Amino acid sequence: MKLKKEYLLLGVIIAALTAYLAVHKTDRTHYELPAIAQLTDSDITSIKITKGPEIIELKQKNDNWLIYPEKYPADTDKIKSMVDVIKALTVTAMVSEGESYHRYDLDPKNKISIQAGADGKTLRTFDIGKSVPSNRHTFIKLSNDKRVYHARDNFRSKFDQTKDDLRDKTVLTVEKAQVQQVEIKDKDGNPVLSMQQVPVEVKVSSESEPAGEKGEKTESQKIIEPELVWQDADGNPVKESDLNNFFNNISNLKCQSYITDKTRADFTSPLYTLTITGAETVTLSVFDKINEDDSTYPAISSKSDYPFMLPAYKMDNMVKK
Repeated sequence: MKLKKEYLLLGVIIAALTAYLAVHKTDRTHYELPAIAQLTDSDITSIKITKGPEIIELKQKNDNWLIYPEKYPADTDKIKSMVDVIKALTVTAMVSEGESYHRYDLDPKNKISIQAGADGKTLRTFDIGKSVPSNRHTFIKLSNDKRVYHARDNFRSKFDQTKDDLRDKTVLTVEKAQVQQVEIKDKDGNPVLSMQQVPVEVKVSSESEPAGEKGEKTESQKIIEPELVWQDADGNPVKESDLNNFFNNISNLKCQSYITDKTRADFTSPLYTLTITGAETVTLSVFDKINEDDSTYPAISSKSDYPFMLPAYKMDNMVKK
C-alpha cells in the first residue's frame, strides 16, 4: 500500500514538472521566424542599393549587368555574389523586438537597404546591418517588420561597395594563341619591345631506305616542316618563360580604378604604346604619371570606353622585359 502511494506521488510530481516546462518553455524559442520565399537567378534582374545619401542601381540587360544611370559594365562575379545572398536570404534567429537599431548598424546612418526584383516589380526588400561577432551571421531587418534578426552567412561587405568598386575593371583581354606580333614603342616612336611569330623550317629525322641493287642503303629525302616560333626584332628566339610572363601580365588586364573627370580624348602623347596584332589589333596607351611618386599610370585601351589608372608594376614589368 505504501509503495502504491509512493508511485502515485511520483506520478503527480512528474505531471507537475511536465506542465511547468510546457508553460514556461525556458529553453525553447517561443516565437515564429518569418518565412522568406526562395528566389532564383532569373527572378532578379534589378538591384537597388542605398546607403545614406548614396544610391546604386544595377540592372541586367542582355545577360550583362550595368550600373545606372551611366550604364557602366558591372563586375559579373560581384553581382553574382549579391544575387546569391538575395535569392537565398534566410533568417535563423530573432535578436531584438525593440528599436535600438544603432546597436546593430541598422540605423539610418549605417544600414544598407536592398531592393531587388524584375521588370519594375519588387520581390525582396531588407536592411543589412553589421556582421554578428561570430562572423557567421549578419544582422538584418525585413520590410514592414520592426524586429532584428540573424541572417545566415556574413555578407555585408558584398553590398558595402561604391560604384567604382562594382565596375568591371577589365580593360584588355588577349588570347595568346591568337597573337602574331607584340610591340611597345616609347613616346618618340622608338621600339622598346618587339617580338613576333615567324615560320622556321624544322628538320624532321630521316630514315634509311632498304638496300638497292648494289646492296647499299640510301638516305631518304629530309622533310622540312614550317613551325611558328617567337623571335625578337633581331631574330633571336624569345624564352618561353619570358613569353609566358608577358602574356600572364597582359591577357586579362585589370585597371586599379577609372578616371571619372576626363575622357579618352583628353589624353594625348603617350609615354608608351603597346600594340598587339592577331585575330584583331588592340592597343594600350600609357601616359606620364600625374605625380612622380604615384603607383599608377593614366592609360586608355582600345577595349575600354573610359580612361583608367593602370598599376605601375604592370607597365614597368612589360617595359623592363
